[in-house]
Amino acid sequence: MNEFALKILLTLSTFLGAVSHPAIEKDWVILQDWEQTEEGYLRFVAESKEIACECIENPTAFIEFPTTIHSSSQVLLGNQIIATNSSPDFNYTRGFYGVLVIPCYLITNRKETLRWEVISYTQYFAWFKHFPRVVEKLPIGNFFKETLHIGAAFILLILCLLYLIIFWGKITLKELLVLVLSNAFTAIYFIGSVIGLMGLEMSMLTAHRLADIGVWVGFLFFMHFFYMQGLLLRWMNILYKIFAIIGLTIIAFGKTGDTIQLGTTFPFLLTGFFIFYSLLKLMNKNLIKHRKNVFQFLALTSFLIGYCNDVLIITGFSDKVPLAPIAIIGSYVFILLYVNEKITKTYIERDELKVLAEELKQVNLNLKNAQSQLIKSEKMAAMGRAVARIAHELNTPIASARAAAQNIDTETLWFLSAIESHDQKGLKVLIIQYKNDLQKMIKILMYSVTRSAELVRSFKEIAVDQTNVQKKEFELFSYIKNSLTTMEVTFNRQQINVNLQGDQVVLHSDPGLFYQIIENLIANAAKYAYEEKGGFIDITIARHKDTITLLFADYGNGIPSVHLSKIFDAFFTTGGGKGGTGLGLNIVYRIVKIQLKGTITCESEEGLGTTFTIIIPRSNVS
Repeated sequence: MNEFALKILLTLSTFLGAVSHPAIEKDWVILQDWEQTEEGYLRFVAESKEIACECIENPTAFIEFPTTIHSSSQVLLGNQIIATNSSPDFNYTRGFYGVLVIPCYLITNRKETLRWEVISYTQYFAWFKHFPRVVEKLPIGNFFKETLHIGAAFILLILCLLYLIIFWGKITLKELLVLVLSNAFTAIYFIGSVIGLMGLEMSMLTAHRLADIGVWVGFLFFMHFFYMQGLLLRWMNILYKIFAIIGLTIIAFGKTGDTIQLGTTFPFLLTGFFIFYSLLKLMNKNLIKHRKNVFQFLALTSFLIGYCNDVLIITGFSDKVPLAPIAIIGSYVFILLYVNEKITKTYIERDELKVLAEELKQVNLNLKNAQSQLIKSEKMAAMGRAVARIAHELNTPIASARAAAQNIDTETLWFLSAIESHDQKGLKVLIIQYKNDLQKMIKILMYSVTRSAELVRSFKEIAVDQTNVQKKEFELFSYIKNSLTTMEVTFNRQQINVNLQGDQVVLHSDPGLFYQIIENLIANAAKYAYEEKGGFIDITIARHKDTITLLFADYGNGIPSVHLSKIFDAFFTTGGGKGGTGLGLNIVYRIVKIQLKGTITCESEEGLGTTFTIIIPRSNVS
C-alpha cells in the first residue's frame, strides 16, 4: 500500500513541477542528498561556513530556514545542536509547517561550520524550496504557520459555542449539529498541525492521522451544510461523501506517512470542483438583493482561497505562508453571518405573515358577516317570493268565492220577488230551479274558500318555520308537499311538473331548513335547467336505518363539467344576465353541511339533466 501511495503522490508532485531542492547555492555543500535511513526515512545534510561569517558580520540579522513539512530539522554549530523542531525518531513533533529561525548573535566563531540536517518521515514531503539564508529582519512566517493555527483552533471552538448559543431553537437541529461538528473537527486539524506547541506530546504519525481525519470530517460536514442550503446537487453530495469516506479509511488504517497523505489527497479535487460549482450557482442569483447570498458567497470564496493556497503548499509548488487559518475562520464567520441573516429574514417574514394572517382573519370575518347578511337577505327574498306566489294563488279562489256569493245574493233576491207573482204550480218549478242553482254556487263557494284556507294554512306554516328557528316534530313528506303548494305559481307559469314520492319520515328538526333547500333547488332548476321551456322534476325521499336520502332530479340542460366543482361556492353563478346572486346552491350546501351535518353531491351531464343527492344522518335531525 505504501509503495502504491508513494507512486501516486510522487507522480502528482512531478506533474506539478515540484523538485526535491533547488540548485546548490555557492554558500552550501550537500553532504547527503535525501538518502534513505535504516528506519525508512529520507535524510538530507548540508553545511556552510559562509553563513557563519555573514552572521558575525551582521549580528542583528537572522538565519531563515526553509519550510520542511512533516520533517525533523536540526541545526548544528560544530558538534553542538543549537536548534531543532522535532525529534529525529518522530516520537515528538513541534508541528507540521513551522520553520527554524536562528538569531545571528548565537554564532560567534568564524571557523565553526553550520550544518543543517533534515529527516523527512515521508518521501512525498522530502523537498524544500530554498537553502537557509541570512535575512535582516525577523521572518514572520511562523506567525502564519504556527501562531495562527493555534488561534484558529481556539476561535473555531468558540464559534461552536456561539452557534449553540445564538442558533439553538432558531434553526433545525440537523443544521445546528452539522455546523458545530464542522467547526469542531476543523479545530482538531489545526490542533494536530501544531500538536507540540499545544503542550501535547504525540508522534508525527499519530498527529498526522489526527489532523487529517479532523480536516476531512470537518470538510465533509462543511459541504453537507451547503448541500442543505441547495448549492450542491444530491449526486454531488453523495459522491463527495463516498470520496471522503474512502480517504478517511486510508488515513485511519495507513501505516506510513505517505499512505496517510494519499488518503488526504484523495478528496482534494472534488472539494475544489464542488466549491467552484456552488460559487457559480450563487453568482446566477441576485447577490445584491439578498444579503444572505452575499454572506454565502464570501464564505465559499474565503474557503476556496484557503483551499487553493493549501494545495500549492502541500504539493510543493509553493512554500509561502499558509492562508488556511485566516481563510477557514473567515469562511465560518461568514457562515455565522449568513445563518443569522437567514434567521432575521425568517422572523421578519413570520411577523409579516402574522400581520397578513390577522388581516386575512378580519377579511374572512367580514366576508362571513357579509355572506350571513346576504343569506338572510336571500332568505327574506324567498319569503317575498312565497308571499307573491300565495297572493297570486289566492286571487283565483277568492275571486270565485266572491262571484259565487254575489250570484247567491242575486238569485235569492230574484227568487223572493218571484214568489209573490207565481201561482202554486209555477212556484214549485221555481223552487226546484233555485235549489239547483244554489247548490252549484255553494259548491263553488265552498271549494274556493277551502282552497284559500289551504293556501293560507300552508303559507302560515312555511312563514312560521322560516321566521322561528326552532325544532319541532313534523312529517317530511307532508311538509315538502305543503311547501310545493306555495310554489305552484312557478310551476304553472313555467309549465314544470313536480313529482314527489318516497317514504314517510317523521323528524324532529327545524322544518324551515327543508323549505329553503327545496325552494332554492326548484328556483335553480327553473332558471338554469329548463329556462322557461317546461319540464319535469322528481323529488324522492328514502328512509334508511341511519340516514335519510333526498334526491332532487331534473332532466334539463345539465351543468358543464368545468363548472361542476364550483356550483356550491358562494357567489358563483353562470346566470350573469338572469339576476342570479350565486347564493342559492351555497345556501343549500351550508344548510346540509353545517346545520343538518349531512352531505350533498351533484351529478350532471350536459343535455341530460342534473341530480342532487342529499344524505342526512337521522341522529342529527331527531
